[in-house]
Amino acid sequence: MSRRWWILLGALAIAAVVLGAAWAGRGTTSPTPSRSPAAAASSPTANGSTIPTATPGLDPTSSLEPSAGTATTAPAPVVTPRPRASGPPRLAYAAFLRRVNDDRATVTTLNGALSTAAQAQDPTAVRHAAVDILDFVDTERDWLRDHPPADCYAAAHASAGAMLDAYGAAADAFIAWAQTGGGFAGLGALGKAIDAAQAASDALTTFGHALEATTCPA
Repeated sequence: MSRRWWILLGALAIAAVVLGAAWAGRGTTSPTPSRSPAAAASSPTANGSTIPTATPGLDPTSSLEPSAGTATTAPAPVVTPRPRASGPPRLAYAAFLRRVNDDRATVTTLNGALSTAAQAQDPTAVRHAAVDILDFVDTERDWLRDHPPADCYAAAHASAGAMLDAYGAAADAFIAWAQTGGGFAGLGALGKAIDAAQAASDALTTFGHALEATTCPA
């Protein structure tokens, strides 16, 4: 295998193996947060107002038309607050950390399959391994969406989502390389895959810093 391949695999392995330490525990459950009431609060309702009628002896249009120079103010946009976890913040954060720590074996297996396929320079096997990674990423994105954070770890929760996005982008880059059939025809795609793997590693570092900066009250 070429030195460039080893650089690529090493970069992705660093990102993905630690990402693997960060995700799964598919059997873990936590209380489902209540839905935000913002949608109901923003629904239009009748206010009982009536259209004014003209007064006898006056110009009928005088009470219906705005005076010259009157500006029409557009309604302010309704900002829906982001969902937040229900219950004690520390318990929600503990569930998040369990998810982060419970799936080392799963991602080790995913990365091992990708590394083996790449070392064999087998585009078909690389594609299959990368698709498995994308399936894993989709599962974890769903978990994050279904388990919104408490305010105390919202930054770490968002960073975890960005990290998954970067991991998925690296897998997409491998698929793009596999579609070239490899060899010289795939050198451009290989370079993009290297960049994507580095971006995943950077996202992992950012996530680690977010966790270090997180504290949640009881």
